[in-house]
Amino acid sequence: MNKLHAPFSISSRLAAALRIGEATISIDYGNCTSDGRMAWDIWIDLPSGEFHIDDMRSGVGRADLQDAFVNLLGFLTAAAESYDYRQRTGRTGENEDLFVPEIVEWASANANELSILACEIEEAETPLIEEAN
Repeated sequence: MNKLHAPFSISSRLAAALRIGEATISIDYGNCTSDGRMAWDIWIDLPSGEFHIDDMRSGVGRADLQDAFVNLLGFLTAAAESYDYRQRTGRTGENEDLFVPEIVEWASANANELSILACEIEEAETPLIEEAN
């Protein structure tokens, strides 16, 4: 069993989670790919529905949940920036299609919190998710 520290909690899916506004992001270990990477099991529960993502993979080497959250928050921020770019200029941004439109619009509305959380988690002096061996 993992020991979680703020801002993490356990979701209703019994996975490590972050609560952002009215949404919950849960990540758990999925399957190991043939090249030794982890395919994360991600759920983003928004007021408008629940969305499952199973195509985000770890880099090579060590894969842990805390890194998965930082990476996902980075992708969500990039998608939000592309969405905002299109709203300002009318031109399509290169990362807006990383997620379905509902997630991208939510990410845009919560971009500041996503960025702040990513920095908090990445710069923590001690692990915020202590994983059991």
